[in-house]
Amino acid sequence: MKLKKILAVILLILLAIALVTSVAIKTEQILTSVILKSHHNAEKTAPPSSLAQKNFKIQPFNIISKNLNEVSNTNKSKAQKFLEPVTRSVYETTKPFSPVLDLHGTSNTKNISKKVIYLTIDDGPSSETPKILEILEKEGIKATFFVVGYNCVKYPNFLKQIYQKGHLIGNHSYSHKYKVIYKSFKNFADDFNKAQDVIYQITGIMPKYYRFPGGSLNKVSPQIKKFFDKNKVIYIDWNAITGDSSKNHEKLTYKDIIKMTFASIKNKNQIVLLMHDSPTKKNVIEALPYIIKTLKSKGYVFETVDKMPKPLQFKTKAASSH
Repeated sequence: MKLKKILAVILLILLAIALVTSVAIKTEQILTSVILKSHHNAEKTAPPSSLAQKNFKIQPFNIISKNLNEVSNTNKSKAQKFLEPVTRSVYETTKPFSPVLDLHGTSNTKNISKKVIYLTIDDGPSSETPKILEILEKEGIKATFFVVGYNCVKYPNFLKQIYQKGHLIGNHSYSHKYKVIYKSFKNFADDFNKAQDVIYQITGIMPKYYRFPGGSLNKVSPQIKKFFDKNKVIYIDWNAITGDSSKNHEKLTYKDIIKMTFASIKNKNQIVLLMHDSPTKKNVIEALPYIIKTLKSKGYVFETVDKMPKPLQFKTKAASSH
């Protein structure tokens, strides 16, 4: 009888975990769908854009290097299992985010009134990292790489290159496995610390910025907030996308990527743009030079997230303790 009760309790716990995971994934899919649908509706009602009036034609940008292959057309690959959301609702931390100094000792308050793009690149390093770094170097800009600890172990030299070229490194978990990371606070903290340790061993720096896999929606428990405060870590979300986290992203054309990116950027001065460093996202990497050049022509400057006047975070109430 006692054994049956124990088995029943275990079954209930497993069902609860499955339900929470299912709800989180569904929420993220809905959020991504909403922005894409709103963009589609806006296209129907809005007057032709300047790009459309110019018979919008874009030629792929070929990266020439003796050591790297040219960026090729995207091959169809298995879509990312967990979609990442985008939302226009963001909030500033309840605790005042006073001006801080960036890695070079410069105050971040100067960016409040400027048109700024904070290019954030998730999930690397990967086999595509050198191509991304070559593009960034050619365009003379810096980005923030939210890296995954497991991939850092696989590609330690690429992580070193990211650091050596002056880009900012943030923590994006060790495993990137939702069911592991969000099962409990202990799991979250262990995964976070494991990634921190790996990044430190390879680069000698301890990241002060974090990006939740899937974004921070419903994942910031009071324990996690306290944990981040204690470790002086700031988490960052996003308010613009390149489309590489949408469903069937590998089928998006070069033109689709461009249109989706600029639709999500529209009318914003402070932009945290999300893209990914992955072999399954080559279509976005191919479009990146055009995106950067066009944003520069519109008066935007590129900065790393340590120069943000205030952290951009999804608007959500802290979840109950895990």
